[in-house]
Amino acid sequence: MEISRASGCTGDVLRLRGDIVEGDYVRFRSYFSAQRKITGIDLSSKGGNLYEGFRIAIFTRQKGLTTYVSGECDSACAFIFLASRKRYISERATIGVHSVANSHGGEDSKTIRDTIYLARLSAKLGIPLSTIGRMVATPAGKISFLSEGDLSALKVVVRDPFEDRVGEKSSPQDCSSNQTTAASDLEQSASEAASSVAAD
Repeated sequence: MEISRASGCTGDVLRLRGDIVEGDYVRFRSYFSAQRKITGIDLSSKGGNLYEGFRIAIFTRQKGLTTYVSGECDSACAFIFLASRKRYISERATIGVHSVANSHGGEDSKTIRDTIYLARLSAKLGIPLSTIGRMVATPAGKISFLSEGDLSALKVVVRDPFEDRVGEKSSPQDCSSNQTTAASDLEQSASEAASSVAAD
């Protein structure tokens, strides 16, 4: 998986792209040793190694990170998204789920046990039963995309929560400039409101 870091005024965002493979969890976790705080992750992946995705998902939840799906997020990627506490998507995003697959893309006694375990854990994490049911009922070789109803039950917000990110070369001045502009706009709005009241 490709992992890149973008800076924003409220903290940094990790951009995760591509298949999840062995070793990605350790690489992902290593980004949290830096000084600047990481507040969220931007996901776009068709899945990959479930164990690695599972570890990333639990770490993401423990850190209280906000997740945002800008494109397609399926399988192990979907679990990272579902396990988080604050979930956002773009208007074109899709979240795909299915039961656990073995190395051949099929199911066996072990993957069935893994699916049951994942379903029970999902329930403990507060993931709606409708979403869990969709995951369990979809065979490993297929994909089922969450509906608007599923996303509504998950309290997903359609918006990019990381709009202030400006890339790896951002500086405190960039944020100061943004904050000054926002404050100026607020003062202008307050002034216009006061003038309107005085006119009445």
